[in-house]
Amino acid sequence: MKNSIVRIEKIELSNFKNVENGIIEFKNNIKVDKEFNQTSEIIGLYGQNGSGKTALVDACNFLKCVLESESIPNDAYNYINLFKSSANLKFDFYIDTSKEKYFVNYEFTLEKANDKKVIISKEKLSYSKKKEEKWTSKVTLFDYNLEYNEEIFRPKAKFNEIVAANKDNIINLKVAQKLALEKNTSFIFNEDVKKIFFESGKCDDYINIIETLTYFARCNLFVIMNDHTGIINMNILMPFSFRLEQQEGITSGDIIVGLGGVNVVSKAAFEILKKIIEQMNVVLKYIVPTLEIELYSYGEQHDEKGNNGMKVELLSIKNNEKLPIKYESEGIKKIISILSALIAMYNNSSICMVVDEMDSGIYEFLLGEILKVIEQGGKGQLIFTSHNLRPLEVLNKDSLYFTTTNLKNRYIRFTNVKSNNNLRSLYIRSINLGGQKESLYNETSSIEIQRAFRLAGERYNVN
Repeated sequence: MKNSIVRIEKIELSNFKNVENGIIEFKNNIKVDKEFNQTSEIIGLYGQNGSGKTALVDACNFLKCVLESESIPNDAYNYINLFKSSANLKFDFYIDTSKEKYFVNYEFTLEKANDKKVIISKEKLSYSKKKEEKWTSKVTLFDYNLEYNEEIFRPKAKFNEIVAANKDNIINLKVAQKLALEKNTSFIFNEDVKKIFFESGKCDDYINIIETLTYFARCNLFVIMNDHTGIINMNILMPFSFRLEQQEGITSGDIIVGLGGVNVVSKAAFEILKKIIEQMNVVLKYIVPTLEIELYSYGEQHDEKGNNGMKVELLSIKNNEKLPIKYESEGIKKIISILSALIAMYNNSSICMVVDEMDSGIYEFLLGEILKVIEQGGKGQLIFTSHNLRPLEVLNKDSLYFTTTNLKNRYIRFTNVKSNNNLRSLYIRSINLGGQKESLYNETSSIEIQRAFRLAGERYNVN
């Protein structure tokens, strides 16, 4: 719901990709009495290649799909640990709807099926609620499991209540279950299931929580994955992740514009792009001095399907000189592509932005400055992975997680960090000498690498 605040508090992965178990927890801004302090929260995740950083981003993408009742990725089979039959993802949320406040836990299980298909075999939604200035005990709101037969979901009392409200509901629930399995979507967040609960009129907390989380996923959760950056690096397309608040409502999502010169976009996309670029230019010239971008219009033109659209080209402007944006650096294009969503996250407590390899192509000092600004004055949540170590010198130690070599404890915060420690130096020292509760790096040897290069050259006669 539009005016609600949703914050991710905790993420736990089990047997997801190469993470047998890993926990990421925000802990900066929930007070002792479990009230939310409306300031930014940042989690930066660091570690060697293949150690579980992107797994966290992928998990957030699965969450977005599930909450929106969209199909999980077609290649979901490859996200379950090779030697396991299922993976489990858990998320804790703080929700403030202005009328009610909740702590919510949602978890779901991805299970391997035949023909490399994956099904969502289990889902569980639990919550506690603030009532008369006290938090109630945690209770299960909705427990779905394919192994449940007659009642489909539990608690059994709630199932019986829903069925008693309408004799057709048992059939409707079974049909919804079958469709969810066929489409690889959530059962709990299925539109038909929500309709059944809403029409019963006896599930206020369920309705509040489901509606709020669905809205959060659709409008306020941005997951910028590696393929987003890959499209930019290919210099063919420019994706814009955006969120705009207007009188007629909130518009968010992604718009992709070609970089190969002039292309045709719909009139609706053209109007959105104009607003996005106008918004971004307010900030862009301070991030990259003197730089602005322009959506140059050549007028109306029909697209390949015969629809009336606008013929446009993306240009960058520096010192009054215009140049097609495709000739800008990868770093500048990366900043431009995520800047609208970044602005929204900075200004809105309910927005969570997840960015894989945020440092890709961006000058390290600038990256540090942007993150420092967000930490000091922002309102939303930012989760990012990076190889660039500059953020270790500017962010609070509680904002940083590190991957380990222990598959059963993939993510840790550093311990024994003193106020005068340079976390970047401490991280490098911990890789080389240890000192943390888990090993951070599968050791490599420069001598062995050198020898391997030489042997490979000799074997394949490289001159």
